[in-house]
Amino acid sequence: MSRLKHIAPLILAMAILMPRPVAAAGPVADTTTAVGKTLNGEPCTTKVSKGVAGEPGLAPPRLLTCAQNNEGSVIETQVPGVVVPGDDQASRADIEKRFLQSVIYTGLLRRMTCKAPTWISGGATGGAPLMAIPCALREGEWPQLVLVRIDPNLFTIADATPAALPALFTVLKSPKAGDPAADQRTLINQIWGRAIALSSASDRARLTELIRAGRTANSIGRFGDAEVAFREALELETDTLKANDQLVAATLLDLALNVGNQGRADEATGLFRRASPLLQKSTDPVRRARLATYLAMNAANAADYKQALPLSRDAAEAWRKLAEEREEQAGGPAASPIDKGDAVVSIEQGELANALNVQALMELRSDNLIQAYAAASEALQILNKSSKLPRWWKADTLVVLGEVSIGQGRLSAAETYFNAAIALRRQIFGDGAPTIRAMAALARAYQSESVNTSAIITYREIFKLARTLPSTSGIFTSQMLIPFAASIVDVGETLTDPVQKRGLYAEAFDAFQLVQSPLVDKTIAQAAARLSIKDPEIGKLISQLQDAQRDADFARVKLSHEQSLSDGERSGETEAALKAQIASDLAAIITTRATLATKYPDYDKFATPPAVNLDQLRASLRPGEGLLSFLIGRELSFSQLVTREGVVVARVPVGAEELRSAVTSIRRALEIQGGAINEFNLEEANQLHDLLLGGLKEQLAGVDQLIVVPAGPLSNLPFSLLVATPPGDAGYAKANWLVRTKTISYTPSLQAFTALRRTQSRPAPRQALLAFGNPALVGHVAKAGEVSSFAALANNCRQGGPMPAGLLRALEPLPDTARELNVVAASLGAGADSLYLGGNATEANLRKQALDDYHVLYFATHGLLPGELRCQAEPGLVLSPPPGAQQTETSLDGLLESSEIASLRLNADLVVLSACNTAASDGRFGGGDALSGLAEAFFHAGARNMLVTHWQVPSAATAELMSGLFTSLRESNGGSVGVALRQAQNGLIAKEATAHPFFWAAFVVIGDGLGLPPLSTPLIAGR
Repeated sequence: MSRLKHIAPLILAMAILMPRPVAAAGPVADTTTAVGKTLNGEPCTTKVSKGVAGEPGLAPPRLLTCAQNNEGSVIETQVPGVVVPGDDQASRADIEKRFLQSVIYTGLLRRMTCKAPTWISGGATGGAPLMAIPCALREGEWPQLVLVRIDPNLFTIADATPAALPALFTVLKSPKAGDPAADQRTLINQIWGRAIALSSASDRARLTELIRAGRTANSIGRFGDAEVAFREALELETDTLKANDQLVAATLLDLALNVGNQGRADEATGLFRRASPLLQKSTDPVRRARLATYLAMNAANAADYKQALPLSRDAAEAWRKLAEEREEQAGGPAASPIDKGDAVVSIEQGELANALNVQALMELRSDNLIQAYAAASEALQILNKSSKLPRWWKADTLVVLGEVSIGQGRLSAAETYFNAAIALRRQIFGDGAPTIRAMAALARAYQSESVNTSAIITYREIFKLARTLPSTSGIFTSQMLIPFAASIVDVGETLTDPVQKRGLYAEAFDAFQLVQSPLVDKTIAQAAARLSIKDPEIGKLISQLQDAQRDADFARVKLSHEQSLSDGERSGETEAALKAQIASDLAAIITTRATLATKYPDYDKFATPPAVNLDQLRASLRPGEGLLSFLIGRELSFSQLVTREGVVVARVPVGAEELRSAVTSIRRALEIQGGAINEFNLEEANQLHDLLLGGLKEQLAGVDQLIVVPAGPLSNLPFSLLVATPPGDAGYAKANWLVRTKTISYTPSLQAFTALRRTQSRPAPRQALLAFGNPALVGHVAKAGEVSSFAALANNCRQGGPMPAGLLRALEPLPDTARELNVVAASLGAGADSLYLGGNATEANLRKQALDDYHVLYFATHGLLPGELRCQAEPGLVLSPPPGAQQTETSLDGLLESSEIASLRLNADLVVLSACNTAASDGRFGGGDALSGLAEAFFHAGARNMLVTHWQVPSAATAELMSGLFTSLRESNGGSVGVALRQAQNGLIAKEATAHPFFWAAFVVIGDGLGLPPLSTPLIAGR
């Protein structure tokens, strides 16, 4: 299990688990009746529900619609012996009990959860009292009001959004329909016992659609689409609807899990940190139980199984308790039923099955095989009781049982479970992501038992299916592909024919590039979205694409439910309509994608980059160059080296956690503690070198320029500080650092590298340098009980709009960067007017420049990670914030985000990011990924190479390094920036005072690795 995205909350199913209409006895008049307006002024009507018969002698059920949005229903039901209640508590209590045990109320509970009833008096005119029940819809968790009119032997039940209270009064013929709007608003708040936002029907319908679309997309693995929907929903809740904390927290919870499913652990943690306290305060035990389930999933996504196991057990126990309480309340298992078929399954039991799935996987990861099998078996037993629960839940449980069977060494059983899951998912989702994931689990089962041929064949089928999908982004994780790489290497070791071996390794190359950094993917998505804003036509096409995809996804889910019903319950008309809708949506998706590709090819290539062809990549490499990438799994990883001669794959005998620990240990020596530098462990650096590169020792012997595609924990590791041979008694100045023998550069992705190598000739920039540094920051000394400036940023949840200037201004100043930039300007022969320092280092000044007229762009400032902006998913660079408390324009707020960078027009041969603490503070990871994300944005804007820092280096050492680097570039008349950096770094290594890697290893080159044009005449030194 690489992610827990396939386990969807039960809320998603509510829209498809509605009661099936009963055939009407005869034709029903198609009448529409106006019933007034909502408190927001939207007109409401009732209309007879087609195809649904009422009880004999009673009016047929009606739909209540406001502003063309379905708000609820109006139903009459006979209740023999019921009488109009008086004002006494006893008569009202008897009616409450009879209503809460009625079939009608049971049906309502399929759509909503409700609290205890209250009563509304008839008013001065003597009208009959009404029973009012405050509820919340299961889909969207939005307030829904149920009113019940009691006549002799009759209940009339109407429900709608609270804002539709006047319409409900009209429907129930209450004289209170004429009460002033202010009195009705007060009454609504009294019913709920708190203030209730009176949303418009249109906004609420849009929110419901977004939440439904997000959960649907998340459950079937379309994480990017799900995130877009959740973020739009969150913005609608907070900005337009002013929703209460519980609703916002529920959406934050969905977004947090979605972000975690995409591998962005720090960002997910920040979102959970905001949502959890709100949900823990909730009086609704369902919300708290769901929080427990999500927290367990998030810990599992972060591979923190030690924490995930007790959380998953707590979640399962919480749902078990709720299921038992529900049965006790109704005197049996018939409460809030989902099915009236072979057995009755309550909503809480369905959630229990999902929680047990999570627990089973965590027990498995903790080697508790007996407990894992017991939990998964119980989940399957619950799901088998009802054919009307979402069918993919059963497929999920079958996958879990297959995983457990692998752990037990029972290949035959695992094969049976996985094949059943594949067949079920294929029926529901076709050959989409959920089916592909089940097939990957089967392939893993084969590989675990060394049936490598079957594993490879299964993966070939997977890749064939993946190529037919519009985009494979987000489908594959490293862990999904680790068994394929293992099978390839195992089989490769048995081959003696070099041609066959090269062909086999070529398949691994195609597989490796299916996995990308989640932050790189996110940066691309954010930049693409910002580009779309600049052209309304692009934005319109993207919206059409998203809507069509959402509609198709949900129609597939509803069709799956329809096809799972018995012959007597299935509707051929409904199935045909859903199939037609899916076909129409898919045709619209194809047409819209084609339009984007044809009319906006630059956008299309950026948003959906094509796969890299191995032969073309090899041809772009020069003699002596090698491109190194990694596939990092849970317990095992693989390295891959591409040269002009071919490609080879080798084992790295450790997984992500061991690598993370090794990198963390090495980097600990690169932090200043108590004003001193820690001792660097050369032995550890040599051991990590052998772990990562030992399997490629023979092939690396002929490589003098190494281009690294960073991945996972390795994104935070400058490879230059690896030690190639055992250090013995050698000190820092004599150690065999990898940078002594190899020029090392980086690329954020294979697509970025090949795009840079294909860059066409362009006019040479006329000016040498444009630099921004020492931004106008004042810092903030935290008093007792206060948080640091970075912590304040983390606590700021910005959902769009400008960054508050005060938060940026409170960051630590960087006065030494002014000296650094003056040294660089002197090295390049640029004048002082090429520098923007202090209060001049603003976004406004940056945007005034003809940026494509500069060879070198230099930013000496703070870099911020997504995790440091808790609700923001982009890295960015800090410039001087504008004066005043707040800037109204995001493009001038002092935070230059990656999506803004991607929309710039550059022609720079080199972009330098200095003083950026992009390696993350407080020990968190993600800095290397953020560098890759920033690099993708700068490359799309037109840069060719970047020089960036993993940690902040003292100004004197930085100035000396930069002086040496740019002097070398000038003297080489257009040499490689990688070679120049290597020479400058070796110059510092040669001096005892700066031989410690803290002083020289922070800087890395990201780009295509080729040389720069001459940094001399005819450049214009100044402006």
